[in-house]
Amino acid sequence: MTSRSVVASRRSTPPAEIRLREISGDARPDVLPILKESFTGYYRWHAKRTLLEIERVRVADWDGVVAGAALLERLVPEVGYVSYLFVGTNFRRWGIGATLFDDAIGWFRRQGVLVVYAVAEPENRASIALIRSRGFRKTERKETGWRDGGLGAWGLRSRMRIIGDEALFGLRLDARSERSRSTPRADGLKGRGGTRRS
Repeated sequence: MTSRSVVASRRSTPPAEIRLREISGDARPDVLPILKESFTGYYRWHAKRTLLEIERVRVADWDGVVAGAALLERLVPEVGYVSYLFVGTNFRRWGIGATLFDDAIGWFRRQGVLVVYAVAEPENRASIALIRSRGFRKTERKETGWRDGGLGAWGLRSRMRIIGDEALFGLRLDARSERSRSTPRADGLKGRGGTRRS
């Protein structure tokens, strides 16, 4: 950590302006200080590895100091995944995580992605509240697949690097599919947008 970032991390009031930007591979080590304070044990190792391998890293910075990061990738052209999102300890409670999450959803939307997934540990209530506040819902393993109008992550879970009992959440960005899920059928029941697989 440089002396500049140490001074910034001791700041007790929110920065006047947070700037979102994408960083390239050679700048990714700038994210390590907040990654290390955000995770321990296996999660720290896993997040560091993901940081180096992931397709896209978006950061929130304050005057050149990384305050938070979102690690993003497209699993297939139609499916986006927020692999990790974390904010430095001294930058929390300023809405930086929400800003990064909204930025990620917006980026996926602009890329034509139909479905976005995110994961959270069951005990991480703050992350789950943020995810749910953006319209995501928990997905179930037996749910209709994303290609059939549901949120089932058929064939993608192993690529998501889900750890242990993390909960998977999904959001359809494709309005047509979301409407088809609630379109009344001829028998008066709501349609499910596809057949349920088991």
